[in-house]
Amino acid sequence: MYFISAPLDAQPHSKMNTMHISTPVSDKLNHHLEKYLSYAYAKIGYKTDYEKILVDRARVMIDAGKLDAIMIAEKEVEQKYTNILRVPVMLVKGSLVLYCNNNVNCQTEVLNNPSNIIGIILGHSMAVNFMKTKQASAYTVINAVNLDAMLHKGRLDYILTINVEPLGNISGFDDSLYQQIEVFRSEGYHYIHKKHAQLLPELTQALQLAIEKYGPLNTSDKISSH
Repeated sequence: MYFISAPLDAQPHSKMNTMHISTPVSDKLNHHLEKYLSYAYAKIGYKTDYEKILVDRARVMIDAGKLDAIMIAEKEVEQKYTNILRVPVMLVKGSLVLYCNNNVNCQTEVLNNPSNIIGIILGHSMAVNFMKTKQASAYTVINAVNLDAMLHKGRLDYILTINVEPLGNISGFDDSLYQQIEVFRSEGYHYIHKKHAQLLPELTQALQLAIEKYGPLNTSDKISSH
């Protein structure tokens, strides 16, 4: 998708408006993505105000026009929420990965066994929504440390979490200790409410410039659980 607009620096802005943007409560990508968004919005004359909100609640709020934007969401979010617009600059590629203890079968079919319990992290909406389509039960914990401990101690045999290229799992635990299998792939984008549709050409250009300035996510940004 291409937009034609005047150079960003040449466009006057009478005042600094503020975009209210939700960030995931438990997502350790936040500080990496804030630098892109803050730069991009400043480039088009907007301040940014970030607020941690549970992902599902934030999506309902932006769809109702009670938020200006959500930091990032998987592209499948568009199927449910119709009042949001994708800023067409891909921020991350990611996947859902099933991690399993070494003494159990680690195949996708375990997700459809009603006797299995799959651990997921509160706020990881991609995992939450994916599990709604499966027959296994989902057990939600508040953070990655708890989830890793439960898997390590055998209180859970399976956990489902998000891997981001090229950083690995965003939960930050040592995934080399477990079996793993990828079960779903997606891409992450920034979304704004459609009432801000007029910003889309400039914001798209500015976000591309932000990624050029800071560079894409790389292995030096490796996520830690500490």
